[in-house]
Parts: sequence; C-alpha cells; structure tokens
Amino acid sequence: MTADRGQAGPANADQAEYWNSASGQKWITSQDALDQRFAPLTKLLMGRAGIGPGECVIDVGCGTGTTTLLLAAAVGAHGAVLAIDISEPLLAAARRRCLDGGHANVRLIRADAQTQRFERGCHDAVVSRFGVMFFDDPLGAFGNLLSALRPRGRLAFACWGPLEANPWFALALQLGIERLGPPEPQPPRAPGPLALSEPDYIDEILTGAGFADVRIDQLHTVLPGARSTRDEAALMSSVGPLARLIRERGADEPTRMALADELAERLSPYATADGVRLPAAVHLVTATAPA
Repeated sequence: MTADRGQAGPANADQAEYWNSASGQKWITSQDALDQRFAPLTKLLMGRAGIGPGECVIDVGCGTGTTTLLLAAAVGAHGAVLAIDISEPLLAAARRRCLDGGHANVRLIRADAQTQRFERGCHDAVVSRFGVMFFDDPLGAFGNLLSALRPRGRLAFACWGPLEANPWFALALQLGIERLGPPEPQPPRAPGPLALSEPDYIDEILTGAGFADVRIDQLHTVLPGARSTRDEAALMSSVGPLARLIRERGADEPTRMALADELAERLSPYATADGVRLPAAVHLVTATAPA
C-alpha cells in the first residue's frame, strides 16, 4: 500500500472544508454503523461492477476504505486499486484499515476526482459508493474520470434517490427545519448527497461526458439500522442533513440531544423486532467508455 497527495485545486472548496473538518471525523466515528446500513447496497454495487483478478480500479470517494478493501480483494495480487478522497481524516482511517489487512495493491491519495490528473486510458473500472454527488462541475468530473478508463472500461456507482423516498434524510431534515429553521438556500442540484437524485439528470451528465451504455436502475430497499430508535436518532443527528443544519446554526450539544430525542419518537413507525428498518431509494448506475 502506498499513500501520497494528488493534485489539489480550487474546485469543490466547500466540500473539502467540510470533509476535512470535525464533521469528517464524525463519519469516521460512525464508520461501523454506516457500513452496517449500507451493506446491502455495497453488495449490489460490487456485484454490478464485476471487478475481476488483475484489474486496475479507481475507487472514487473511498472514505474510510470499506469499498477499497473489497476492491483490493477482488483484483488480487496482480491487480491494483487507486483509492482517492478529498478528506485527509477519512483517508487516514482507510490507510490504517489497508495496512491492517495487508493490502499491498492499494494506493491511497488525497485528491479531487474532478481535477486529478489521472494516468490516461489505463484503468479497467471506476467504482464509487456514494462518492460522486459532490462535484461543483459533474460534467467535467465525469469527463475526467472517463479519460482515466481504457476503451470499454466500466463505470459503476451508487447514489441516493429523491429526498421523499429516503426517510433517513427526510425525517431528520424536516425536524431540523421545524426546530432550527431552513438551511441556507442552495442552487438546484448543488453538490451534496442528493445532487444526483434524478435519473434523467444522471443520464444527461454521463452522456454529455462521453460515456456509452448508460444504465440507471432505481432500487428500493431497506437500510438495516440500530437496535433502538434512540440509537438510530443519535446517529442521524451526528451525520447527515440534520447534523449539517445543527452545525450551520451553531446549535449546542443539549440542543442536538433534544433533537435526537424527538427524532427517536418520529422513528417509531420503523421499529421492528430486528431493529430500525428504514426504506431507501438508490440509483445503481453503470456505463462504459467508448471503444
């Protein structure tokens, strides 16, 4: 495993500030809980990506390295994984996990996929689990990723569907708006978790960037959550849209705890004998580089 810095630029400056701040650290603290919730989606994404031994793969927005570890195992000793993220704290966690797993076929770099100067035409696949929704210029970013792929190379990523179909976001955000007021206005399709929630927009971007064979599957699944609504609410008030609103408003810890208590009540319809189960809508997207 190797680690270095990629080319940094002014693009996505707001995202870089967020993910390198204390907010990014909270995602590290919540790593195990988030991996549990995303496990069904991760399995579907890996199946769709179809990564095989000996391949060279880019993991975009690798975060704490969950997908990186799976990709490293899939490509084997004769393959290679280039894992990139804009957040140094998240990358540090990923490095530790790769070292612990003995994955010598991984290179981790702090870089922005929108501006990183990839080795052109040398990669078999680009994969991302919830890491491609944060670009200031998505058309340019996907065009840049396309340049890194070999002819007929593959793109596979998962992104969130619409807000109203994802109560993990919607319930928390609605509570935050009621108690703290609305977030700062953002332009339509601004960088963020739901920036690629519209299938037609995804197709427009990928086709415009030069990809072929674009396929967008709209999946409806269930996120396996915490054992109790209180634990689930604690997570939802620490990461995600409610946490961003709390940070934006400068709310203190007692306020966050009060919001978490109220959110736990609103989660009661989703409590089951097996824990909290929240419906989720996700887009599973694949495309290929032209021959």
